[in-house]
Amino acid sequence: MAEGCCASMIKILLFIFNFVFWVTGAVLLGVGIWLRVDQDVSRFVSGDLNMTWFYTACYVMIAAGAITMVTGFLGCCGAMKENKIMLMIFAGLLGLLFLIELIAGILGVVYRDQVTAWTRSSLLEALGTEKIDAKSDSFKELVTTLQGEYSCCGLVNNTDWLNPCGQDTCLCTQGGQHCRTYFPTPQSSCSIYRPCLFEFEIFLERNIIVVGGVGLAIAFIQLVGIVFSVILIRNVSGEENIA
Repeated sequence: MAEGCCASMIKILLFIFNFVFWVTGAVLLGVGIWLRVDQDVSRFVSGDLNMTWFYTACYVMIAAGAITMVTGFLGCCGAMKENKIMLMIFAGLLGLLFLIELIAGILGVVYRDQVTAWTRSSLLEALGTEKIDAKSDSFKELVTTLQGEYSCCGLVNNTDWLNPCGQDTCLCTQGGQHCRTYFPTPQSSCSIYRPCLFEFEIFLERNIIVVGGVGLAIAFIQLVGIVFSVILIRNVSGEENIA
């Protein structure tokens, strides 16, 4: 058994760290499964808009959550029992997760524009050469829901509707920089929102920074966990040599 106030404190901190880590994995796993099976999400992803690439991110989240839970469990047990093998496996898995997150973060920054391209391609493919008005009622309802949630008008262009001024969710009643004037005829005009694709791009740009910051924070915490586990392993090894 490792002795000393420092070793005991590290043992407690490592247990707390891994319990939080396990809970984080459970949340990731739960959110990933929810996004994969939720019917409302399915309407947007695998329905008329055909953005099935979104499910790839769900599978990654599910896998990451499961691995995180296993890693947290090994860390908790290893810390409480001061089991050298468990602690070594835990440190190795934590290091592997750190490298994966680092690579994923770099790829996310490098290919962040590709997500917009995938979205644009999916929307163009779903719309085809027709106007939204010519689509099925379910497709029109889906687009109207998107417009209401994101304050936008049309999928790729405002002119995806025959008459955007006739769509309540397209009308920009408060004015401002997110509105544009549309002239259906020389004698009439209305104020409408920007296309939904443009709003998606803004949403991605804003949230990529948040995701990156959270990823860096998690990576730092993982490094702290690796350091704690290595210290505890050395203490356990030292006691074994004395014995």
